[in-house]
Amino acid sequence: MNRIECAHVTYSYEAHSRRETVLHDLSFTAADGEFLCIVGQSGCGKTTLLRLLAGLAFPNGGAVRVGGAPVTGPGTDRAIVFQNYTLFPWMSARKNVMFGIAQARKGLSKAETAALADEYLEKVDMLRAADKYPYQLSGGMRQRVALARSLAMDTGILLLDEPFGALDARIRGELQRLLETLCTGEKQKKTVIFVTHDIHEAVFLADRVLYMADGRIVRELPVDLPRPRADLCCADADRLCAARRELLGWFDRTETEVQV
Repeated sequence: MNRIECAHVTYSYEAHSRRETVLHDLSFTAADGEFLCIVGQSGCGKTTLLRLLAGLAFPNGGAVRVGGAPVTGPGTDRAIVFQNYTLFPWMSARKNVMFGIAQARKGLSKAETAALADEYLEKVDMLRAADKYPYQLSGGMRQRVALARSLAMDTGILLLDEPFGALDARIRGELQRLLETLCTGEKQKKTVIFVTHDIHEAVFLADRVLYMADGRIVRELPVDLPRPRADLCCADADRLCAARRELLGWFDRTETEVQV
């Protein structure tokens, strides 16, 4: 089971002799196989929430559970892509992807691991740079390698923090469609938590969009549209546009007005 639960989660830290609270009594559930996008103003706690789900930080109050069990640290059941291109600088692109595969899919031979790494590098259009090191790659290219590594791990849960923010429009659209294909098919559904500032991206990818404000989930928008979203008929495309307008309107209101 890849169900994610946050129940009354609070997170704070000490800074300059002051206690700073980032998350306030935050609660939500992601069903097994659900694709959730999280949006909200900068600084509302989205990245902190992903760190809690990844087991890289722990709440001061409340509970974070994956598959019904408390999160006690990082695990090979979860793959994460941060904004800051977390690749090993001493490894080539191929070896960075191979490292992730070796952690999550034990039992594969070195040749099988290398072949799988190349397969996913090709999916993100980075196979031609497989032997290059991170310092030889642009920020967008490093992010695509990080995405290839997470997808190749084939975990049941993907945690993604603005993974396409540094990419040009063409590559971004291609990777959005790739992510939808790999994560939402009936035979390979994954539970995805995807943080983004892009309203169109959120509505295009999500089964449900959660809006964060002041460290809480304050509103949600179900996106009940057929997949693949790139092939929507005119009527469904109109519904997608309407959902995008509604979501955009949330950013125009005060936090008090947007709460339910």
